[in-house]
Amino acid sequence: MNIFDGFTKDDDLIEFKCTKCGYSLWVPRFIVVQLEEDNIFNGLDKSIPPQPFCQSCDGTMIPVSYTGIQGVKYQYSK
Repeated sequence: MNIFDGFTKDDDLIEFKCTKCGYSLWVPRFIVVQLEEDNIFNGLDKSIPPQPFCQSCDGTMIPVSYTGIQGVKYQYSK
């Protein structure tokens, strides 16, 4: 079973884009918050967005538009 089964874009999902290949993925907010909390726990600067690895290539993905739990606005731009 896929964790994303049952989710739609109308649910609380955040879109991520790969900075290398442009692959797009919708991720549930609770997972994005976990990734951001991991960044905080690991001592990363709050300017670094949650960055899962791309499922299509070896790149990293960043949120297209997401306001983090610390109030920082992350915006994808290419």
